[in-house]
Amino acid sequence: MKDLKVIDADGHVIESVVDWAARLDSALRPLAPKMTKGELPWYAEGKTWPIPSGPGVGVPFYPDRNFREGMFDAKLRLQDMDLEGVDQGILFGSVLALSALSALQDKALAAGLARAYNDWLGEYCAADPRRLKGVGLVPMQDVPAAVVEARRAVRGLGGVIVSANVGGKNLDDPVFEPLYQAAEELDVPLCVHMGLGRHGSVAAGTERFDNYFFTHLVGHPFEQIIALACMTAGGVLERHPGLRVVFLEAGCGWAPYWLERLDEHYEVMHTLVPELPRKPSEYVRRGQCYFSCEGEEAGLPEVLGRLGEDVLVFASDYAHFDSKFPKSVKIMLERADLSEGAKRKILRENAARLYRL
Repeated sequence: MKDLKVIDADGHVIESVVDWAARLDSALRPLAPKMTKGELPWYAEGKTWPIPSGPGVGVPFYPDRNFREGMFDAKLRLQDMDLEGVDQGILFGSVLALSALSALQDKALAAGLARAYNDWLGEYCAADPRRLKGVGLVPMQDVPAAVVEARRAVRGLGGVIVSANVGGKNLDDPVFEPLYQAAEELDVPLCVHMGLGRHGSVAAGTERFDNYFFTHLVGHPFEQIIALACMTAGGVLERHPGLRVVFLEAGCGWAPYWLERLDEHYEVMHTLVPELPRKPSEYVRRGQCYFSCEGEEAGLPEVLGRLGEDVLVFASDYAHFDSKFPKSVKIMLERADLSEGAKRKILRENAARLYRL
């Protein structure tokens, strides 16, 4: 499989190198987030981000954490991609993009930061536009502004990040319909990627824990579980048959169980969702839903057997603390329980279809 050009469907940059004040309009500059390169915490709206302690706590600050410089420097990123065996990378932020923007109270600040972030990410990807594909950030607390920014940003970027939880609103809330319509028209995927430790919008289940072991453990999968239910049983994908959604950062082993449970509830309680004409799992089978996976997930063969080979995309999670860099591709390729055809779909073909590469 030496000819396989791998697509990493979920890798990360760190945007704390950005001079936010210089990129914001003059009225917003005094409100610009204060960050330090490669470090947590950071500060905005008079708060420490992520939540530093107590219920819903975010990632701890590790003074000795070793971020890869490629998360700041695109040229070094390309070298790391070569080392890992990745041809194209789909890039998500780490600090502002996941931890805070959709939880900010100031809508004007959120919109300004989304524009600044997308411009910076476009500049990062300009080092090699074929290999580096950014995913745009939109201010979901202000849907009209989010639509404007989605239409502006995706001309140079490859998708739109959506948080699974925006001020307590689920993704089937009617307020988000204009954003979904725009994504469908633009033919770009919605990338559901939850951030942890956000003020006023903590991830599901994390309000019961003050230890990052547990908030990380439950926050990512629980929010994706809710998001999949809202997108399917909530009718979003029925109303937008051209919309594609990828559920990220939670693995894929939960998906067959949850879809079975969704279908069972539809069978016995379909009168409670009268506008839903089909089982929730059918939206997955007709190609509207994708799930990221990593090479060490033991349940991959079962997921492929139950959901088919067209729904999984490979994620390196480069280079967060739990990534397997530089071995993530190698781990997948060396699996003896996956066929060569399945590996090709996971490592390239499905992501190429999802992101229109």
